[in-house]
Amino acid sequence: MKKVKLLLVLSALSTAALAAGPKVPYTHQGFKSTDETQVAVHFVSVEDIEKSLEGQGPINVSFDVDDTLLHSSGYFRYGMDYFQIPNDPRGPISYLFNQDYWDYVAEMGDEHSIPKKSAQDLINMHLKRGDHIFFITGRTKHSKQENYTSNKLSKTLQRFFGLPNEVFVEYTADTPVEPYKYDKAFYMKKHDVALHYGDSDDDILAARELGIRGIRVQRAYNSTNPQKVNGGYGEEVLINSAW
Repeated sequence: MKKVKLLLVLSALSTAALAAGPKVPYTHQGFKSTDETQVAVHFVSVEDIEKSLEGQGPINVSFDVDDTLLHSSGYFRYGMDYFQIPNDPRGPISYLFNQDYWDYVAEMGDEHSIPKKSAQDLINMHLKRGDHIFFITGRTKHSKQENYTSNKLSKTLQRFFGLPNEVFVEYTADTPVEPYKYDKAFYMKKHDVALHYGDSDDDILAARELGIRGIRVQRAYNSTNPQKVNGGYGEEVLINSAW
């Protein structure tokens, strides 16, 4: 039991350390994916989203990566054990500031992550509509890679989700770009995104910063990332999207 509690504490610390934008109090009750009872929120299904887009031509859509497209917690758990920075005052979260760790993740290319079925259903729907898909992650890019170029992760995502073309990945390093408050807002604006999917509070708040539609995807029950309150801002929540 103590080991489980320690892991949860480390995860919470890592999120606090890399928070990209100002925190905003929740305005609605919402629920965490791990709650035994899911309170009523603005649930939407893939079919609901598709219907809401009827009559619109192709739009630009963006997806977060970790816990939205992929179950990738294994890589972060590995980092806790093998990429800590010796004698670093940040202690157990120091691996998140270790470029060697991010190089390792990039070189692995998420071959051992698990694609989420809910993400596949969303992508299939948007491909059918002819929408343009973009990927935006808070990860730090490989030390030898330019941003938004072909890499192993983009190739893995193409293979996992059956994409007709490779979609390059934008890396924010959890760092907002002025004049925006949230790290993904600049990249959503860059690609003229009209709809964004993500599991974090910052995903929803970045979409709202731009005045665009943001839909919450639920985190996996066993994610090393601390659970957030789905629907906590009154946003739409994709039903059955924890897997």
